[in-house]
Amino acid sequence: MRRIGEFLLVCLLGVTSCVSLESPTKSALVGDWHYRDEVQSCHYRFRSDGQFSGEVTNQGKLVSKFTGKWSVQGMDLLYVYASDAFGHIPAGATDRDRLLEVQKDSFLIQAADGSRRRYERGL
Repeated sequence: MRRIGEFLLVCLLGVTSCVSLESPTKSALVGDWHYRDEVQSCHYRFRSDGQFSGEVTNQGKLVSKFTGKWSVQGMDLLYVYASDAFGHIPAGATDRDRLLEVQKDSFLIQAADGSRRRYERGL
């Protein structure tokens, strides 16, 4: 009888490991986010349907205004760009940031170039 119970437990664990749940990290990132330093500012809007839009200013001048799709894989925040109003980012270009920390009102990323940026919720 004990072996049957163990077998059922193993089966149950196997079934639950196959169930795909939405990443709480992705849910936590839905909304408006901004980053600002002495030179540039960035704004992102992550939608729950996987679409995003954003813009970057450099020394107060708008230099990029883009749209695309976003997702989270493990601790990576992935972007696939659909358009950029200034033509700096080609359609289909991809990018990846490493999520180092996600909190209710901020998240910290490490960009591909190694730099770190903290985004805060709201505008």
